[in-house]
Amino acid sequence: MMKQSKFHVSVATILAMLFSGSAHAATSPQPVFLKVTPSVIPMGTFYAGARLQVEGHVPVGSEVVVVVRGEDVHEVFNKVGRVGPIWVNTGKVSISGIPSLLMIFSTKPIATCLARPQIDRYQLDATAVKMQIKFTPRESGGDPVADDFLKLKMGQGSYRLAVGDIRTADAFEDDLPFKLDIAWPKSAPPGTYEVRAYACRHGEIGPTFAVPLQVVEVGFPAMIAALARERPATYGIISIMVAVIAGFGIDFLTTCIFKRKVSAH
Repeated sequence: MMKQSKFHVSVATILAMLFSGSAHAATSPQPVFLKVTPSVIPMGTFYAGARLQVEGHVPVGSEVVVVVRGEDVHEVFNKVGRVGPIWVNTGKVSISGIPSLLMIFSTKPIATCLARPQIDRYQLDATAVKMQIKFTPRESGGDPVADDFLKLKMGQGSYRLAVGDIRTADAFEDDLPFKLDIAWPKSAPPGTYEVRAYACRHGEIGPTFAVPLQVVEVGFPAMIAALARERPATYGIISIMVAVIAGFGIDFLTTCIFKRKVSAH
C-alpha cells in the first residue's frame, strides 16, 4: 500500500508540473519578429535616398511602434537674435544628447498606446526628445531653441513622427503581422542605425526586438571620403582645382549662351 501511495503522489506531482508549465507558456508574452530589407543601403554616385521595408509580427492584441534611431551626435548652430531693427548672429549653441536620425511610426497615436513614463523613458515623442537635449552654454537652451531645433530636423527629414503608416494583417494564431514602408532620407549620413519594434499593451511596452541597418558609401563617394580622411592636403588641392575648372566651365557656357542670344536677335 505504501508503494502504491508513493506512485500516486509521483504521478500527481508530474501532472501538476506539466499543467503549470503549459499555463506559464500560454501566459508568457510571445516574442517579436522583425526583418528589414535591405539591411545595407549603399550610397553611390547617383544616390537619392532609398526605400526601406520593415516587416514582422507582435503578440495579438498589441499596438505596434517602430523606431529607427541613429547614433547620438553633437552639433553646433548659430544663435540668431535681434539687435535694433535687424537680426544678427549673437553666438553659437552646442546641442548634444540627440540622435542623428529619429523616425517613429505607430499604429495609433503614441499617447493612446503608452503611459507618459514609458514615452519619456524610450523617447517616443517630441516632448520626450526635448527633455534629453543638452545645451552649451546652458543659458542658451529652453523650449524656443529646442522647438526650432526639432523643426529644423523635421524639415530636413532627419526626424519624423508618423501615425498610421504601419499596416497590420489578419492575426495568425497568436501573432499579429505588420509591415511598414519607409522613404529613407537622402540627408541621413553614413553609419549604423537601429530599427526596433515595440509591442505595446495596457500602456506598457512589452516584448521588443531590434536589428541593425548599415548605410555605407560606395564607389566614387567612398573614394572621396577616404581621400578626405586619409590625405586631407591632397583632397584640399583637388577640391580647389575642381572648383576652378567648374567656374571656368560655367563662365564659358554663359558666354556662349548669351552670344547666341545676341546673334539671334
